Amino acid sequence: MRADDHKINSTCDTNTDEMMQENNLQKPNIYNKYLPFYDSIKRQGVSKFDEIRENLSRSIQLNELQPGFSFWSNALQEFITLYGFYFTKTNHLKLVNFYLSVLSITDLQYTSVHICCELLSELLRKTRLITRDDLVIDWHTLYRWAKLIHSNHDKAHALVTLPEFVLHIVEGFSVPVGKMQLSPQRYRYSTNEIARWIIAMMGNGSACLKYLGDLLMAMKSFYHPSNTGRFQESLSDFFSERKAHPLWWFQPRGSYRLTEQNITDFVNCIKDYVFISIFNKEHGQKAIEACKYLSMLRPELIVPPVIEKLFSSIENITEPHRFTAIVDCLTYLARQLVRQTSSYSEGQVYVLPLLMSVLPGIDLNDPKKIYTTLKFLNTVLSLITCVDCSSAVQIRDDLTEIEKQVCLSTKLFENFISTFLDRVFQMIEHLSSDMFDTTVITDEVNIDYRDIELLLESILRNITGQCSSKIYWFVQEKLTNFLSGAYFSPKVKGFVSAVVRALLHGNPVEALKCVLPKTCESIEKIMNHADTTELFINGKEDLELIWYLTLFSELVRARGDTLLIYKPMIMSIFNRSIHIVHKYSYEILANAARDLLESLSYVYPIEYRLTIENLDEPFIDFLPIRVWGQPVDFDRFQMQYHIPNVDEIDFACEFVKAFLYSELTLLNEKILKLSNQERSRSLSFVYNIALGYFHMIPRIESEQLADL
Repeated sequence: MRADDHKINSTCDTNTDEMMQENNLQKPNIYNKYLPFYDSIKRQGVSKFDEIRENLSRSIQLNELQPGFSFWSNALQEFITLYGFYFTKTNHLKLVNFYLSVLSITDLQYTSVHICCELLSELLRKTRLITRDDLVIDWHTLYRWAKLIHSNHDKAHALVTLPEFVLHIVEGFSVPVGKMQLSPQRYRYSTNEIARWIIAMMGNGSACLKYLGDLLMAMKSFYHPSNTGRFQESLSDFFSERKAHPLWWFQPRGSYRLTEQNITDFVNCIKDYVFISIFNKEHGQKAIEACKYLSMLRPELIVPPVIEKLFSSIENITEPHRFTAIVDCLTYLARQLVRQTSSYSEGQVYVLPLLMSVLPGIDLNDPKKIYTTLKFLNTVLSLITCVDCSSAVQIRDDLTEIEKQVCLSTKLFENFISTFLDRVFQMIEHLSSDMFDTTVITDEVNIDYRDIELLLESILRNITGQCSSKIYWFVQEKLTNFLSGAYFSPKVKGFVSAVVRALLHGNPVEALKCVLPKTCESIEKIMNHADTTELFINGKEDLELIWYLTLFSELVRARGDTLLIYKPMIMSIFNRSIHIVHKYSYEILANAARDLLESLSYVYPIEYRLTIENLDEPFIDFLPIRVWGQPVDFDRFQMQYHIPNVDEIDFACEFVKAFLYSELTLLNEKILKLSNQERSRSLSFVYNIALGYFHMIPRIESEQLADL
């Protein structure tokens, strides 16, 4: 054999061995092979790993944990970053077992434990590379260290380095000092870790709270809203951080538990800084969440100052943004505000004055303010009952002085509701006016009023669903007078829907009796005097007709059994109006058909109340203010559902036969002769009737359809 041939064969054998070796590697860095010096990288990788492996072993044999073990562990971390898992499975398993064996050392320093855990996390990160058959880990070692690290509240481990630890926290926040910006790279701890460390070091005579107070005092100026920068987010996160799990997984000794005084001192330590951060435009929401958590611990220290700030912001007309921020904060404190607890019940005294004081926030000139105000009203009214309890002061002899004040203040409910509804009516009238159209188009205001509509509906439902009969009659009279007083633009359809649905929610029988006959009568009157050619052929718009059709479509959403006595009236309206070809009008009617069928044939809950007790006088056995903000008693939970009866099913079937089949016949026989408007109208009715009724049709594979 020639020398050249021998050289070629030798090279082929070498390439084959290298290829086989590469195939046995766990997970090398795939990007390295695209570099022009890949061959040298492979050689360097093999020699570098052998060096690291050898020196790690030597450092443990010589008991050289510092600096040998940490130095070569860092070298291994850098190797993985550059080369990936550029070693075989056998060496991979040896590395894992090596670091597990180091963790078994009883007096191992925490720095070495940290190194081992970091490398084990890295080596075990890609679970597909090592199977359960390849590796079995004794969990006792890991559990011992986890228990020691997470459950150790011994102050001796922390107080020695507490000043240095606090200094590192400040540096990690990267706050500016003079013209310098402290670099956070070295001490960049997560707020979750910082919060856990601080809580772990509190109690048992620890000086942690003193250092925490000094820390906050040093950073007080940076919490002011006028100071902006990247550090603001970290400072806000620091306050809003809390324990992710509400339960401890171990039982600490009594001397190591936080005392009531520790909690009070903690709240007092940070509350002022949280109050400052509420007005931060970018990160104020996190401060508000922190306020919520602090109010759960000590409501008597958090709720009164926030209320005081609200009253002062109402008087201050030069800083309107303060009003919005504080009302938003009070929304999160609503439960602590309205309920009675053993430690704090004075908040109930402020409920009615607060409800009255925020009503000026219903201002269309400031969409954010009106949204925040309605959200606050909705939250509070969902937690209380609107009942005048003033007579309980003369009836009951077990009331505290605070309860007497609260009962007397409930006289204002009727005044509050009246003022609130007047402002809502003014808002609807303003939105319906042509002047508002011009303003919106000129100023290019882009406001999503759907959110406001939903909040308004929820507020009105809370009032009518959780009020006394006396207040409901008052609300119903006021709402029905508004609905029957005039007709408004279709632009306010969502607001009108909110009003009607609230009436139906509180007492559907009385609401229908009061509104539906008048609405149907108005529709019939308009149809009798209208030009049929304009309505059924040309599709002329009639705003008054659209208004009453909108009311009608919302009224047929009432509970199915309450609609039965109005069946002839409802069928007559559909018969008279179904052929209207004006697009907006027939869409309203088609939606009404769907809603009517759903009301008659669906199963749905019909009770949404804070309490099942009778809210009407006398208050001998039950006092409504004592259930404000209280959780639901599941043992007394009485859920009620609407279940369709035979009459409702018959009504639904009759409706489908009367209108669905006629539309299908029209489409089959005259589809080519119909105009686009007529075809669209017919298809819209077919589609919406199908949506409302198809769930009652048997499945295609059922026996009921087997013979069809």
